[in-house]
Amino acid sequence: MVRSRASAALAVVLVAVPLLAAATAAPAAAAPASPEPAAWIVVDADTGKVLSSKAPHDPVPPASTAKIMTALTAVERLPADALVTISELAAAQPASKMTMLPGEQWPLDQALASLLMVSANDAAYAIAEATSGSLERFADALTSTADRYGMKDSTLSDPAGFDDATSFRGGPRMSAYDIAIATRNALAVPQLAALSALPALDFTDPSGNARNLVNHNKLLPGGAAAYAGATGFKTGYTEQAGHTLVATATRDGRTMIAVVLNTYDTYGWAWQLLDQGFATPADDAGTGEKVPGVRVSPYAARSADQLAFLRLTRGDAAATAAGATTSVTPGATAASEGTVPSGSASTTAATVTSVSTSPAKPAVATAGGSASNRGKDPPGGTFFTLRNVGVILILLLAALFVLRRRAVRRQRARRIARRRETAEMMRRGGLPVVDGRYRTGTRTGPPIHSNVRVHRADSRPGSAPRARTDLRGGA
Repeated sequence: MVRSRASAALAVVLVAVPLLAAATAAPAAAAPASPEPAAWIVVDADTGKVLSSKAPHDPVPPASTAKIMTALTAVERLPADALVTISELAAAQPASKMTMLPGEQWPLDQALASLLMVSANDAAYAIAEATSGSLERFADALTSTADRYGMKDSTLSDPAGFDDATSFRGGPRMSAYDIAIATRNALAVPQLAALSALPALDFTDPSGNARNLVNHNKLLPGGAAAYAGATGFKTGYTEQAGHTLVATATRDGRTMIAVVLNTYDTYGWAWQLLDQGFATPADDAGTGEKVPGVRVSPYAARSADQLAFLRLTRGDAAATAAGATTSVTPGATAASEGTVPSGSASTTAATVTSVSTSPAKPAVATAGGSASNRGKDPPGGTFFTLRNVGVILILLLAALFVLRRRAVRRQRARRIARRRETAEMMRRGGLPVVDGRYRTGTRTGPPIHSNVRVHRADSRPGSAPRARTDLRGGA
């Protein structure tokens, strides 16, 4: 009896311990407290497959999740050491904000941290003006960037994601599908991925004030809705958009993107959607739709690629190897030099190296854009970018067109010369006629008619043939 009771107790322990361990490792998510979002999507960031979705192509107000595109558009056009000059317009934006002062020059990395971690609207406007010189030109840059990424449903305008009467051009409209595209590209930029993964960051602003940023994303470690493996990415809210959230997480080598639009329990829905994504087998076809591949082209990467190319053309193989860049896969959160503002940072979701950059002469990005190369590629941007390849093709086509025109002109000149030569020979009588045609070798012109004509014989029966000569014209 005692032995049977001990065996039963041991069996209970053996069953309970794995269950307790599983519950401790991955606590079950409670059912979302809010109604189903107006739109949502779950995407495997590694393969681009859409695993599940609702109204994925409906364009709706995205609130501050639109700032992901603001950050992407900026890092493609501004060098890492750029200084963002704060304008009166940027400083006047409402909260959430950093209370930036007009005339201050913020390092780009600090402005981006403010944009992504605490959704600072003054930082969004300042970055937009520094990138393109005006909100109008930045809206054009947003649109061209979205087109290149393969977005289908969005209209981009306000860099902060405002959508009320005071917003720029009425504010953006984005679909869950397009927001997932933006997020997949942002995950491929170490600087942006690292900033979105930081639970907190301390730094000193240009005025000497100590700043402490606490990430608004509660899914991150230490947050009220912490999710195992969470790596970012962006929160948002406006009255029109409601609560919005883009959440990313990595488990067992897989990275998921969940976009939740317009529901108040965004974290509950993010938990559920991310769990659903990780529970889907990697070889599952999902909905059958895929988001485009990563197409972001950061300024720093293009500069490094160009430097490596120039060294290669000069035969400096060792320098080329040192200057070569490494590819980044979507979902990576590795930090690179200059990716995080100088100061102390605390994070458990990603290892981030805080680097104090001291360039000899930092680029100043004013309201007119980058002083060195606003709106252009970095000095000699990578040779094999899509734009450079397009330029080369256009130049080749132009060269072929010019060569063809020259060949046509030479052929025309030869034809005209032959005609003139033939006409001159005709005038001199140097082209004999054989059987009513010019001799072999002649090109153009009708035969020269003689004034002497031979008439046929009389057609009467029995009459002898006779010839008659008409002399006309005085010959």
